[in-house]
Amino acid sequence: MEIYTLKTARPRQYGENYASRFKNRSLAEAYELRPPYPEETYKILLSLQGGSRGRVLDVGCGTGKIARSLVKHVDGVDAVDFSQEMIQVGKSLSNGNHPKLRWIIGPIEEVQLYPPYRMVTAGASVHWMEWNVVFPKFKKVLTTDGYLVIIDGDRPVGAPWQDAELALIRKYSTNKHYEEIDLVQVLKDRGHIHLIGDKRTAPVSFSQPLTDYVQSFHSRQSLCKEDMGEENVRTFDAELSQILSNFVDVDGFLNFQLETMVIWGRPLR
Repeated sequence: MEIYTLKTARPRQYGENYASRFKNRSLAEAYELRPPYPEETYKILLSLQGGSRGRVLDVGCGTGKIARSLVKHVDGVDAVDFSQEMIQVGKSLSNGNHPKLRWIIGPIEEVQLYPPYRMVTAGASVHWMEWNVVFPKFKKVLTTDGYLVIIDGDRPVGAPWQDAELALIRKYSTNKHYEEIDLVQVLKDRGHIHLIGDKRTAPVSFSQPLTDYVQSFHSRQSLCKEDMGEENVRTFDAELSQILSNFVDVDGFLNFQLETMVIWGRPLR
């Protein structure tokens, strides 16, 4: 079992051998099939900007879900990801070629940035970063009143199929070191972040074709197609489709609720 100490940069379930899977084309192409963040998410982010539109740094941006949604409402967004495939897909999507959006390919630990930033945003990508390197870097590039914001929640909430789905994921997961952790609490306990506030969005309804929902799981590193192998991919897809078959409507859509937790604070050196 992983023992979490202040000497450990990050749990080994988030090691480079797993992180590198986000560079696979198949994973990048499946990424946009993940359920979206509720629209209220972006209203919360913009409210944290205060009276200043400012500039935003979106780290581990993936295909730019956050960056592309904010770019029309702020002075500019720098979107950083180490996966060229992710950014290539992101450029092809809505607002992907916006003149105020600058894509930066490379690890956030190493790339050149263009501060100051009024806000640094991150989804679950924070898991994959070298915490002892990036949090001092975030503190350096933020304005004195700027926030680091962590956004969590692009999965169904309270779905009736949740337990069976989770059991199937555990059966086929290729991340053999996975353990459930409270990321924000771990970051706080290790002295990486001073928490200031949080807000959960109101539940919203979302509908998605069953086939898209199933394929969205292959945007997650533990179920990356290249590492699962063709036979396991086919079997996983078939078994998950069977589990969900009792919950689709007459048009083949799944209907579920989405919520997002937005947590903000200031990075510590």
